[in-house]
Amino acid sequence: MKVGVIGCGAIARRAHLPSYRALGAEILVVSDLREDVAKSCARKFNVKKWFTNYHELLKEDIDLVSVCTPNSTHAPITIDAAKMGKHVLVEKPMANNLQDANNMLKACKDSGVGLSVMHNYRLFPCVLEAKKRIEDGRIGNIVSIHAIGRDFAPMSWTHSTWFYHKWGLLEDLGYHFVDLINFLCHSPLVDVKVIARDCTDNMNCLNHIQAIMLFENKICTDLDLSWVSGSYEMSLKILGTAGTLEVDIRNNNLQEIHGYTTPIEDLSNSLKKSLKVGKAVINKTYFKGPIFYNQLVIKKFMESIVNKTNLTASGEEGREVVAIMDLIKKSYDAETK
Repeated sequence: MKVGVIGCGAIARRAHLPSYRALGAEILVVSDLREDVAKSCARKFNVKKWFTNYHELLKEDIDLVSVCTPNSTHAPITIDAAKMGKHVLVEKPMANNLQDANNMLKACKDSGVGLSVMHNYRLFPCVLEAKKRIEDGRIGNIVSIHAIGRDFAPMSWTHSTWFYHKWGLLEDLGYHFVDLINFLCHSPLVDVKVIARDCTDNMNCLNHIQAIMLFENKICTDLDLSWVSGSYEMSLKILGTAGTLEVDIRNNNLQEIHGYTTPIEDLSNSLKKSLKVGKAVINKTYFKGPIFYNQLVIKKFMESIVNKTNLTASGEEGREVVAIMDLIKKSYDAETK
């Protein structure tokens, strides 16, 4: 499969381009607004062509494009790519608002091309196992989900400043956790209440967000996001009528609890987690974190194009996440007028 990558920043260099190369795809062309960045990226990944204008890239004989640009540009680039008959894998968030997401879906449908979104968190084995146990009824009916996404501001990831706008945190960490909630317990959103603030008073963005959401299937979720907690945690606590699932995403560990856990059970879980982490450290996958699963999303998207099978992370699912994020934003804006 012949591939082009639009945007040569951190996510393209660390995830998309290495993944395509590992999967045997032919990376024909890259583009970036910054000439020096496009040129150095092409050199690093042995790509023969590079452009500073993505419209020139779309004229090339390629099957698939990865859109790895700032969030606000995802919609116009995806729509232009679709009109040129290219399948599109777009980074998260799919779009900044629901109207843009709808326009992206329509453009891809009208052109008969595939659209996939980088929903890599749902491919962690512990998340897939949690989904299976929920569907098997292991913890009864779901009552609530506490989703925690705590990280340091992404300054170590990239020096670019486009992350730091009002809803940057929600569109960064929040997108993944809204997608996980949809993936595990899909249902329309009924109501949402939001508390969000700039805890530092100097970042000019909402760096701590909590959203209490009630879904049509009566599941209540607490979305707890922070760039300023001084800690790192990616986890889900899923409470059911017959038990609890504690999903430690970063360490790829799942604990199922019925009643109280005994010290022996806690020790057993800690040992299991330690062995998993140790194995991942030895084979060097642990340090890649969620990026390790980007390659699997890309692989499944390419297979879906060739075999005309269902997507792992479709544009429609991406649209549902954007719709919920739109409601979170509107709830906050209504309360703070």
